[in-house]
Formats: sequence, C-alpha cells, structure tokens
Amino acid sequence: MKNILFIFVVLFVPKFLLAQSVCQRDQSYIKATLLSPTSRISFENNGGLFNGGVCWWHSRLQRASVYLVEFHPDLSPPSDQEAYKILNSIKDMNKVVVIPGYSDFESFTKDHKIVTQRMLNVWQKIDGFINFQWIRGISGQSSLDPFEMKKRMDNVFNYFNQTSVPVWLMAQVRGITSHSLLLLNMVQRIDGYDLSVIDSNHPLETLRIEYNIGDESLKNDNYTFVPYVGFQDDFSRIYGVLSKRCKSDLFNQIPDIIRGDVEIH
Repeated sequence: MKNILFIFVVLFVPKFLLAQSVCQRDQSYIKATLLSPTSRISFENNGGLFNGGVCWWHSRLQRASVYLVEFHPDLSPPSDQEAYKILNSIKDMNKVVVIPGYSDFESFTKDHKIVTQRMLNVWQKIDGFINFQWIRGISGQSSLDPFEMKKRMDNVFNYFNQTSVPVWLMAQVRGITSHSLLLLNMVQRIDGYDLSVIDSNHPLETLRIEYNIGDESLKNDNYTFVPYVGFQDDFSRIYGVLSKRCKSDLFNQIPDIIRGDVEIH
C-alpha cells in the first residue's frame, strides 16, 4: 500500500500542482515537482553545434519552465509557430508564460520536439558566438587533488544551502568537453555528499551521484567530472518577474543571488 501511495503522489500530485499559479510555488513545491517526469523536457540532449548537444541550455530551459510556466489545458493547443514563440519567452525569462492545451511540460515538449530542439540550437549559438560562453566550457578542471576536490564540493554544498533553488552545474569532463546537470538535492554525510540531479542525457530520470572524501572527481554514466556552479544570474530575471507578478510574501523580496563560476558577463 505504501508503494502504491508513493507512486500516486509522485506521478499525480505534481501534475495537478502545475496547473496552479506561479505565485503559489515555494521552493519545496518546485523541487517536488521537478522529481516528476511529467515536469521534464521529454527528450534527451541532442543537436547543437557539430552535434555536440545543447545540455547547458536544455538544463536552463528545464529550470526556468517550472518557475515561469502556467498550464491551461482547457485552451486550444498552440501551433508549431506559436510553440516556438512560447519557448522563446521561457528562454528570455522576462515574464510568466502560458502554455495552452497542455497540463505538463513533458507532453508539450514531446508534441513540439522539433521546435524545442530548434530553439535550443539557436540559444546555444547566441550564447556561444555573441556571449562567448563556449570559452567557459574549457576553463574548468576535470579532476582535482583530494583536498581541492573537497573544497569544491563544500563550495557547491554552500551554494545549494544558501540559495535553496535547483542549482545549475557545469560538469567539466576531461579535455575540452563539458556537460551540465541540475542539482535538486544535496545531502551531507560524515564521509562525503549524496547528490540528486537531472541529467539532460536522461531527462526523465533523477540520478544519484556519490562523492566520498578522498575522491578526485565525481562519476556519472561513463564519465568523470568536477562540478562548477553556473547561471545563477537566471534567478535575477526569474525572481524579478515573480516579485512584480505576485503579491505573495514568497516573492515580495528578491533573495540574494550568489553568482556562480559560469555566468554571462
């Protein structure tokens, strides 16, 4: 019976809550909702420059959507052209965005996969060539000595605790490769940390990554990496929108936004 109840809560409650106003969403709600596959982008990281993927922007779109999107399944669903405009509005993070004809983000991005991928490709090009963010993808280290790695993990933990929001992480892999993850939860152990993340390569799953004191890197899938916090400035825009839209005490004061290692300057 407990297992049945758990399945009901995870699969159905977040989908119901997503119909609520953005002004009713506190951080507990945000993280609980992101645990549900119905809140996720339906398809995995793909496309991009030289088919190298668009993971950075996949993760940012995922995070922005749960703060700024309101669903109205009673309205007529959008055309592909309208869906592209909706996705661009979510990307801009400058207003609350209505998605008509749907009750969750997974269904919307599944039906509009092609235009969602197109928007992510364009977003990558804008940041890559205009904002030069691709440089940051080769500026981190993929492994550290155990002492420095512990300092880095403590730093990520401090970000997570102080901001309480889902934290965007650049996963610096060996060479010039980088990936990204959304950190949903981080629990401290005596001998390390346990991380719960959304990986755009497995967008409908919540993955667990373990760090033990003495490790020189983290491991996820078949790669090892060092995490760097990034794009926390997104919340300056997100909370700016919510503080204007909502009279709730949840948003009447923009919290301190701690800049990450990877930001648009």
